[in-house]
Amino acid sequence: MNPFHHFRLFLFLFGFLIISLGFFFPVFSEPKTIKFSLEPDRDDIIQYEFELWKEPNFDLEIPFRVVAGPGKIQLYIPNGYEYFRIRAVAKRQVRGFWTELYAVNSFGKPKEQSKIVARKPATTDVLIPITNKEGTNHYYLTENKIHVKPILSQPMKTYVRYRVNGGPWVVTKQPELTFANDGNYKLEYQVTNELGISDSMQVWEFSVDKTPPKTEFHWQSPPFRKSSLSFVGPNSHLELLATDTGSGLDSIRFRTICGKKTPSEWYLWENQTSWTNVIHSCSEDLDLEISATDKLGNEEVPQKIKILQTKKGN
Repeated sequence: MNPFHHFRLFLFLFGFLIISLGFFFPVFSEPKTIKFSLEPDRDDIIQYEFELWKEPNFDLEIPFRVVAGPGKIQLYIPNGYEYFRIRAVAKRQVRGFWTELYAVNSFGKPKEQSKIVARKPATTDVLIPITNKEGTNHYYLTENKIHVKPILSQPMKTYVRYRVNGGPWVVTKQPELTFANDGNYKLEYQVTNELGISDSMQVWEFSVDKTPPKTEFHWQSPPFRKSSLSFVGPNSHLELLATDTGSGLDSIRFRTICGKKTPSEWYLWENQTSWTNVIHSCSEDLDLEISATDKLGNEEVPQKIKILQTKKGN
């Protein structure tokens, strides 16, 4: 299980606007402004950091940096900057992971996917609440261990009495409990100092989820199979169904490799439009990689589909 809580990042393209801000940069490409929207799924996201790069090599230059708040963004791209990446910043200056580099020129092209999936920021919380189907919060453990360490106003010896899931009581100084398996847990513990004064009984109820979702493929029209190959017609349609038995499904994402080109960014799969966009995005043989992620950031090992273009008339 990834010990970090992730965030969802959506980019909605509205088009380009050419502007000038009075700065001078070496001329490699025309300046432009990309308009899109950043919509976090957590209330504690306070801003986003952007880095603009001329080349996809982090060792050769210092990036051009800007920040913006959630919502509609107008990202100014100076002359010569061909790539950018984004990370979220939560309260207490907790920063998430940088996304991969996005090519500026990839925005606005016909049939380009509209929603890019990025990672969520790290959290320092050991337990995080996730809303279940009933609309109530249920807590999930973000680490493998819970370390019970009493906080004292003055130096004093203490011991902790605890039990897990109604088992036998255990007494120790500072228990470090490991939760290796998926499941539901109830931890009860009480701290007592050397004077015999006990704190109130603490009860934590939470779950452990390290299992990623599983994605199934559903064809609107069953493909024709011959040996190990499946053949689909131009009007065939692929729908993806991902299930998760733990924290719940967050998103299904995909990326493509057209011919011998580099892989695309990861995009959010939409059953209504994604398959049509994929098969019309490339005239060569195409690799499609699909992976689902749950709300804790557990990622499915990408499933791969190789799409071979047949010659017309065959």
